[in-house]
Amino acid sequence: MEMSFFDRVKIHALSNEYVNLKTVGQQVYCNDQLICSPTDWDRKLLRHSYALYGVIKREVMKIRFHLAGDVILESKMIKGNSQSVSDYKTIMNEMLELESQARKSGLEIIKAEIGHTHLSPCYIDRNKFKLCLLSKSDLEVARRLKQFRDYPIEIKAIAKDGLVFKKIFK
Repeated sequence: MEMSFFDRVKIHALSNEYVNLKTVGQQVYCNDQLICSPTDWDRKLLRHSYALYGVIKREVMKIRFHLAGDVILESKMIKGNSQSVSDYKTIMNEMLELESQARKSGLEIIKAEIGHTHLSPCYIDRNKFKLCLLSKSDLEVARRLKQFRDYPIEIKAIAKDGLVFKKIFK
């Protein structure tokens, strides 16, 4: 059985071959971003990046609010192009809509999750590695959104190669 890309990254992190890859307990980090395997929801979002049987490739994004009582609210699918998916204003408007729905339900917001796809390839070998980490603009958007909210915001990039990069702003 072939080893998953995440398992290969974890082995390299444990071996201390790369300065930027670190392990904390069982978790793997690169530049303060948690690296993990994709969930079923992440895989489903990634499939939406490939329209018409993979002929059209574009980044997509969805925002989820996790509420008390295991209730999840989701935004509509936001479709971008092959390089980017959205801007601060669009994300802010979607979050305001979800916040309104959450208030109407009367349930507390546990966290907001902003998931989007990265279509650039990732690789790792003995000599070098390239990971599709969250970009500076991704992180800046999350920082700006967090300024006005009292719940955690998790932003994550779902790479086509089977890795998820995420950071939580508390």
